[in-house]
Amino acid sequence: MEQTNITSLHLDSPIDYSEFLAISHSDSQSRESKKDLGQFFTPKDLAIFMASIADVDMERNSIRILDPGCGTLILASSLIEKLVSENVNIEEIIIDVYEIDPLLRNNIFWFGEKITSWGRERDIVLRVNHFDEDFILANANYDNATVKYDYIIANPPYFKIGKGDERLDVFENSLKGQQNIYSLFMLLSSFLLNQGGQLIYLVPRSFTSGSYYQSFREQFLNNVSIKYIHLFSSRVAGFKKDKVLQENMIVKAINKSDSLDDLIQISQSNGLDDLNHSCLNIFRESDLIRDLGSLLAIHIPINRHEQTSIQLFYQWHDNLRTLGYKVSTGPVVPFRSREYLKENTSNKSSCVPLFWMHNCSKMKLNWPLKKRNKQEWIVDNLESKSKLVNNANLVILRRFSSKEEKAKLVAVPHLRNRFQYGKIGIENHLNYLYKVDGELTEFEIYGLSVLYNSSIFDSYFRSLNGNTQVNAKELNSIPMPSVEIITRIGQEYLDSHNQCSNDLQRIELIDNIVNDIFVTQN
Repeated sequence: MEQTNITSLHLDSPIDYSEFLAISHSDSQSRESKKDLGQFFTPKDLAIFMASIADVDMERNSIRILDPGCGTLILASSLIEKLVSENVNIEEIIIDVYEIDPLLRNNIFWFGEKITSWGRERDIVLRVNHFDEDFILANANYDNATVKYDYIIANPPYFKIGKGDERLDVFENSLKGQQNIYSLFMLLSSFLLNQGGQLIYLVPRSFTSGSYYQSFREQFLNNVSIKYIHLFSSRVAGFKKDKVLQENMIVKAINKSDSLDDLIQISQSNGLDDLNHSCLNIFRESDLIRDLGSLLAIHIPINRHEQTSIQLFYQWHDNLRTLGYKVSTGPVVPFRSREYLKENTSNKSSCVPLFWMHNCSKMKLNWPLKKRNKQEWIVDNLESKSKLVNNANLVILRRFSSKEEKAKLVAVPHLRNRFQYGKIGIENHLNYLYKVDGELTEFEIYGLSVLYNSSIFDSYFRSLNGNTQVNAKELNSIPMPSVEIITRIGQEYLDSHNQCSNDLQRIELIDNIVNDIFVTQN
């Protein structure tokens, strides 16, 4: 498709130029080509909102801006209009941009011409410097950077980085685990801020918790202080046009040395339609950014229930490890275990039960339960030994949930004596909790299951984890009440659950017990 020549456009502002270019270019590209580049342009309303949270220094007359994945410069445009409208002392704005898409090269050039003219009309020198190269590799010498920035604003590309990617070498192998290109953009940008500089990024929420981004969080938060977070609760509303399914957030951060307080503002909206009607809450950084054993996590509470749960959890001083418990992930990976999986078996003495996610609902293990391509049995022999688990008293937890599901955590008590087998199979989409030395008592099993199935635990996990996965490391790290309280909860549940005639009543019983012990007392 022929490229748009914006010299022929008569639009009122830099934002209008950028939006026209973004729509024109996006409509001409396939979803596959956008995915290859990790390229999804920022909607105009979102760009304006991101610019609106920038603080303006009224004393500055010269400003330098970086957009490291500029697309059609709608973020830079929105920020420029914000700065010019509020600071009458501005004389010069330099905008450095990176964009490797060759189809955008000419349009970025013509946009530079347009915005220069727009600035000249206002007696402001505006200059765009376009770098047609990889942002990470071009700034590999970031420790000795001669150019730093007053504002870095970006909607970076999004795709996973392979272990052999040369861009990881820029950080001298300090980033551990599976990284994404967006986290590299964020980390590098945190090194390129001027004193008093501000970083404003639109990124997935996934970096805020979990082991994959642990090394990133440590370095990023060593460089900057987060001052503002806006969370989009819908995974589809932010980029509906491009059908992007991702829970996104806007994060604003400043140089660590520039932070005068430890306050973080948090706002939330469903998507773009209610973006300007979101409520704002203020928290102390120390209440949201916490060490969970070996994990550094960023909590993002968006309602009163999540705030209450965080306050409650940090009154507890144990975790599963200190209590003598541990969570591991189910060892049966179906595509690697096909030869051992059996739909039906005439010789059940050589097979043991295999549990899948669909077998697990709150407080109930539904086995056997037929489902297509989900075999109910796994062979028990020397070859399959490593894929099996000792049949012991356990709590089985689902590892995955959709963001839209009512319950993020689903826990199932498993009693050894229900199955007359020495081993069981647990599929890889499940976690299981066991006692490291010895065996869980029945009261412990039910107490832990009740806790994980409670609304309080669900609220806490939602504040902590924006992913669809509940991983074992987080479960092992989060604060927990004492064994005595866990046992008491299990005993109260077992004393009362037979009075419940249906699942709904059992769920209500769970919250009544947990709320009575924790919430009422606090």
